[in-house]
Parts: sequence; C-alpha cells; structure tokens
Amino acid sequence: MRSPANHSEALADASVARDPQTAAARLPPEARLYALQELARRSGVSKHFFRTWKMEVEASVTRVTFPDAPAKIEFLHPAEPTWPSPASEIPVARALWPDGGSEPGDDLVLPFCAEAQARTPLYRFAGQDRVICTLDLLGSFVLTLSRAEERISKAFDQHGRFPASASLAHRHGFLERPVLDEHGLAFERVLSRLLPAWRPEPRTPRLKLTHDIDHIGMPFQLRNTLGHTWRRATRGTLRDLAAAISSAEPAELASVLQLARISASANFRSAFYWKASPQGRYDSGYDPAHRKVQLVLASLRNAGHELGIHPGYETFGDRSKLAAEVACLRQALCAVSPGGRQHYLRWAPATWLDWEACGLSYDSSLGFADAFGFRCGTSFPFRPFSFEQNRELRLLELPLILMDCTPVKYMKLPRVEALCRIEKLVQRVKRTGGVFTLLWHNSTLLDRAYDGWYEAILGLLAGMPSCELPEDPRELW
Repeated sequence: MRSPANHSEALADASVARDPQTAAARLPPEARLYALQELARRSGVSKHFFRTWKMEVEASVTRVTFPDAPAKIEFLHPAEPTWPSPASEIPVARALWPDGGSEPGDDLVLPFCAEAQARTPLYRFAGQDRVICTLDLLGSFVLTLSRAEERISKAFDQHGRFPASASLAHRHGFLERPVLDEHGLAFERVLSRLLPAWRPEPRTPRLKLTHDIDHIGMPFQLRNTLGHTWRRATRGTLRDLAAAISSAEPAELASVLQLARISASANFRSAFYWKASPQGRYDSGYDPAHRKVQLVLASLRNAGHELGIHPGYETFGDRSKLAAEVACLRQALCAVSPGGRQHYLRWAPATWLDWEACGLSYDSSLGFADAFGFRCGTSFPFRPFSFEQNRELRLLELPLILMDCTPVKYMKLPRVEALCRIEKLVQRVKRTGGVFTLLWHNSTLLDRAYDGWYEAILGLLAGMPSCELPEDPRELW
C-alpha cells in the first residue's frame, strides 16, 4: 500500500538501479502509481484531490478508493509479463469508450495490451460504486510514456534516430492521435459517474512555439551565403556580404528577430534554442558569446521570449560533451535551468538521464523527423519514469508535435493535404487540453519552399495561450 505522501516520495526519490527490461517484466508498484498519476492529470483531476486517493498495488490489481465515498476503481494487471522480448510483436488493444459510447477517433487504443477476444468497453461498472478497468491501462501508460519500444528496437536511421516508420503508432495507424490524452477524457467520464459531486478542472489547450537556431550566417562562409540566392533571393546574399564588413546581422541571424516580430504580432511568446557546438559536418559552429549574437539575445530577452539550449550533433550519447555545451550556453544565455532540444532530434531513453544530470529543466526532442504526430501518445508535458532507477525523473518532457521540414521535406505533402491533417492535430490537442509544440527554424524563412507555410499554421493556432513551464520540474502538477 502507498499513502499519498509515501506515493509522492516514491516517485521523486526512489533510486534503486536495475536493468529496465527486468524491471518492467513485472512493473514495479512505483511505475503503476506513476501511470495512475498521469491518467488523473489528463482527466481534469486536481493535485489536491489526487493526494486524497488511497492507492494499493497488489499482484493482480491496482485499487483506488476515495475519502468519504464508497466508490472503488480496480485496474487489472495481466497474468503474463508486460515487457515484450525484442523478437516479439508489441500488442495493441482497442476498446470501447465508457457506456459503449464513441468519440471522434472511434475506439480507445492501448499499446502494450493484448487484444481482448471481443471488442468491449474498457471500463465495466459493477454496481453503482465499483468500476473495473478490464485491460492493463496503467501498464500501457507507463510503457508508452517511457518509450519502451525504443528501448528494444533495432531500427535506426542514418542519424541514429528511431524513425516514425518503425513505430508502433505508425504501424497501427494512431500516430496522429494523442491516444493517452484520449484516455483522460474517458476516465473523466468514469469519475463523473462514480463521483457525481466531483467536477473536473477546465482544460486549457496551450501553444509552445519553439525555434532551433542551427545557422546564423556566422562564421561567414561564402558557399552558404551564395546559397541564399538559390533558395530565396539575392537580398539574403547581399545582407551576408554587408554583415561581413559591418555591424549588421547576417540574413539568418536577422531572421531570428523576424521570427520574434511574427510571434509578437500574433500574441505568442517564442522559445529560441541556441547552440554552442564546435564546427562539424552537422554543426555550423557559431559562437553564442559573439557581440552580434549577444545583441540579438538581449533583444529577445527584453521582448519576453524564452532562451534555451540546442546541444550539438555529437552530444547525443556523450554526457561530458553535453555538460560542456550546457555550461557554455548557461553563461551566454544568462539562464540557470534552461530547457531545449537535441540537434537533429537525436534522442534515446538514456538522453533523459543525461539531461537530468546536467540540471536542465525540460527536453523537447520527442517528435519524429519523418512524420508529425504524437510520438509519446500525448501532447501533455510530463516527467518521465526511469526503469533504470525506478523513479520519476527531475526533468520535464515536452513532446514535439510538428517540425517545419517534416511535411515539406520528409513527407513531401501537398500543402492543402498537410494543412488539413495539421488542423486535425490542433483540434485533438484542443479537445484533450494538451500543448501543441511547434518547431520552426529561422533558416526556413529564407527558403522559398516554405513560403506561406508558417503563416498558415499559425493561423490554425490563433488564440491559444502560450505554454509556460516551471523551472523546477517537480512543480508541473
């Protein structure tokens, strides 16, 4: 049994190291309690109300009871180990919404759950005061959020990334649905019927507008400068040439300020992620301490925008290189606990531990380059669960939903089709109350292939308030 206080301590402070595959073969109690917390957050349950729940984790069931009410919810556990072997196919179950009702998107989706013999409601009401969740929803939650499939997959692209094409969500056709957040809507129905006096907190969908600053036209390279003429127009080339002998900003650095003006005109607050990596094949090697960069940083800071980090290509899997770049960027940005995103979206589950060790507040690398959608099954910011250490990390993950080059360069979609599908993503985030995180590079403003795309997408997001994340991840909820 875990009391509410002990539950919080278990999620924050447990430090038992273990092999993740061994740990998840039988999910530890801490993992199931973590999953229950994440389900409750998405259901409109307040932190205060959640702390009053009495939660017991037994071998075959997780049981929840409530103060001053006879109501009870039982989440059944599978008889067989949850974690699949690398050679096996990860199962995906589908179930009906409570009361047999339906929602846009049809059935509820449960990754890592064996399919039931017949399609039935996920929740069974046994009298007025007892509800049974018939499939392993809690296991599905924690394994999906912790990216369990990426821990056992051998599929990688040329940059060492797990591709969308290899994902469970892509193969089963639910990548463009926030399936875990939809479970929040379903569980809200269950709680409303079981506890008639309870009222969910209102859902407020938000926007996180982010920009990875990969190139700023410094150090000056004639080849890159002449590339502006091919991609866009001679004005970018002329500006770069002038900047090389004057105090003016190069075209790509000036485009950072242009992004800030676009955000301000739409009443959005942007996050700009900066680099401090040495020059390499995939890193431009600019200096964030350069006077011209510092003037732009001051302008962004004065306008109320966020300054974050964008660690270089070679920091992936190398904690010492990551720590060195983070230290440099902390000083250049005047930021104590910044957030940011890995360059090229090079990420693996161990990256979370590296970022936590460097004292960073949040990561936003978890989107796919080759397809837009919900890589983690959610658009909600969350604190990841570490199977290695059997605890909730002191780091936030802010899932990335859409990157500028994904529909244009990777998916090669016609604009009308892409905008229609992106609008559906936006509507699903609004319905579930999550965060739509968009990545738009400053350099694409100089590329004619992207003409009109940014304005059209911002139009779909108009009116959404900006998402503000806490510096201390433990203050998320």
